[in-house]
Amino acid sequence: MSTNILLPPAVLELDNCKVYVWNIITTTNIFGKKRYLVSLQVECYGKLSKQACFDVANEDELISVLRKEIAMFKSIVLSGAYNVYTWG
Repeated sequence: MSTNILLPPAVLELDNCKVYVWNIITTTNIFGKKRYLVSLQVECYGKLSKQACFDVANEDELISVLRKEIAMFKSIVLSGAYNVYTWG
């Protein structure tokens, strides 16, 4: 695990997309382990995702979750379903 400190709001580059980190909340689960609630949005191909919140234990888990989220969002944009995804 790295010792980088991220103070939101921040912008990260990952898999040719921008990730906007809006908020990070430190919590403790019922087992006494430290967890982080990370609120973010992904921007790919000029399109912006809905804001999402993820519960992660560390930076490595966050990167893993982000790679999955980016892949899903890229497939939504490239399939042409972006307008359906963002409606409402």
